[in-house]
Amino acid sequence: MLTYRSNTFIPELVSVIKKLAENQSFDGSCTDAAGRLLAVLSGQVKQGKILEIGTGFGVGSAWMLSAIQPHVQFVSVDLEEHKVKLVRNNLNHPQATFMCGDWKEVIKFGPFQFVFADAAAAKTIEGELLIDILEVGGLLFMDDFTPEEHWPEQWRGKRDPLREFWLNHENLSATEIYLTPTSSAILAAKNNKNR
Repeated sequence: MLTYRSNTFIPELVSVIKKLAENQSFDGSCTDAAGRLLAVLSGQVKQGKILEIGTGFGVGSAWMLSAIQPHVQFVSVDLEEHKVKLVRNNLNHPQATFMCGDWKEVIKFGPFQFVFADAAAAKTIEGELLIDILEVGGLLFMDDFTPEEHWPEQWRGKRDPLREFWLNHENLSATEIYLTPTSSAILAAKNNKNR
């Protein structure tokens, strides 16, 4: 199999922050496959705001900030203050704001053109609030899904309420995409309500 630069390149900013996460023994960072897609998606936002829910130790943030356009603001929120402080101190970017708190407190800063919902709480049905803060045409990205063919035996044949909610929502054009053979994500665009 051939190796392509786009499948192996890691920006310097991401490498630095990945080391921070490793030093904290944190294994919940977004994968490089998800990060590369985040960079592509966030790089398409020409103006406005990007929201990340679930800063962690900033790996997803670094991927997005490595591709951010000059007139775009980036906001990331996490419940854990020590994580936010470390990221704020190590990922000093003029377009970025890192906040500690509940993601529902941050939605007042919308609307957003792109939302990366990484925290599990934002992926629940309660996350419908995210649709309200997205501009029409805005994108919502959620990773850390397991393709159904890789579910454990006890899950097989059962309904997945999260997939049903996000993939069938009338205000979204959504699809599940494979990031690797064993991991997937949901990518959705907000529809015009008058359609």
